[in-house]
Amino acid sequence: MARVLLHVGTHKTATTTIQDMFAHNAPLLQAHGVIYPRMGRFTGHHGLVSDWGRLPKVYAYEGGSRATLHRLGRAHGGEDGTLVLSSEEFSRGDAAARVDFDELRDILGQYFEQVDVVCVLREQWQFIQSVYLEVSKNRVPGRPGEFVWPSINRGMIEGLWTDYNLLYDHLRKAFDAERITLLDFDTARRANGGIVGAILALTGTGLAPEALDAVNDGMSNRSPKSLPTWAANVISEPRIAPGWLIDCATSAFHVEYGDDAKPCLFTRAEFDRLAQHFRPLNDRLQRRVAGVQPGFAITENRPDDRFVFRDDINQTFWLRCSRWVFNTAARALAPAS
Repeated sequence: MARVLLHVGTHKTATTTIQDMFAHNAPLLQAHGVIYPRMGRFTGHHGLVSDWGRLPKVYAYEGGSRATLHRLGRAHGGEDGTLVLSSEEFSRGDAAARVDFDELRDILGQYFEQVDVVCVLREQWQFIQSVYLEVSKNRVPGRPGEFVWPSINRGMIEGLWTDYNLLYDHLRKAFDAERITLLDFDTARRANGGIVGAILALTGTGLAPEALDAVNDGMSNRSPKSLPTWAANVISEPRIAPGWLIDCATSAFHVEYGDDAKPCLFTRAEFDRLAQHFRPLNDRLQRRVAGVQPGFAITENRPDDRFVFRDDINQTFWLRCSRWVFNTAARALAPAS
């Protein structure tokens, strides 16, 4: 059977790791009936959304998304196997960047007997925190609280859905419930082979995840720690925090709070507000998919003694951070001997 597995993200759920691993191991996967096409400069297939969403031109494919989908259909439709297409950009919720899944399904349906969708979801405070870290790479992100309230009031932050029911609604307009698989990020990471193994299992191949060669030690696009990044952002504002400054803040954080500390970008009050708002929404999503995925639930990470919230950051940390920054700058400016 000719089948498509459409991996739609979401953002910050190891999507780059999955894409890098599948692209690197494409010959091995193809030998086992799984096609992962390499198109353009990136291992992810972000150009497949460019006809609908506003993405940088560097992602675009020649002829556009629709023409590329037809080319893929002509090349691989009718084959006995699974074509895997992967981009977190498929899961954008902003109306100006939202993919028309009806049209995409209809194009692929001309060539493939079945189109399945897999979407990975993680607890919202972790997701929003990761979005903050990603935004910090390209611009001054603003205060963490500015990421909390849009997520609650609009169900969206930076054009990405935080109310996953809205994302599921969008998918269900084009796909039957039986064709959609939701994966919990934390559960998938504990699967055989981690999240790559969880996606690999959905391709239907008997290939074991241990057979794949690891890329970037099995973790691409690794994010820095949240509170040290926030501290570096505060220090460097209105400029983007450079990597060396984040490293200084991270070192100071480890000394002050210990290597096993779990930094949380939010205050205790913000964390509790996010949990109170999204817990019933996640429970609703769980009930909605129970008929086709009875075991699905989004893992809730409750705080323990290792959690460090933003309002736990004390004067001693800032003093350590200042000394680390000074010593780093002094070494850089010292004349060569």
